[in-house]
Amino acid sequence: MDQLKTDLSILRSDLGSLGATLKNLVDKQSEKVVDFASDAKEIVRSQAKATEESAEKYIRERPLTSTLVAFGSGFVVGLLLSNKR
Repeated sequence: MDQLKTDLSILRSDLGSLGATLKNLVDKQSEKVVDFASDAKEIVRSQAKATEESAEKYIRERPLTSTLVAFGSGFVVGLLLSNKR
C-alpha cells in the first residue's frame, strides 16, 4: 500500500511537470504565431503602400490612359455581371 501511495505521488508530480512543460510549449508557439502574423501584416502593408504609390504615379503621368482603362474595366465587369445574355 505504501508503494502505491509513493507511485501515485510520483505520478502526480510527473503529470504536473508535464502540464507545465506543455503550457510553456504552447506559449512559445503562440508567440511565434503572433510574431509571424505581425511580420506578414507589415509586409502586406508595405507592398500595398508601394502599389498605391505606383498607381498614383501612373495616374498622374497618364490621366487619359488611366481613365480609359478604368472605364473599359468597368464596362467589361458590367457585362460579365449582367444577367441579360
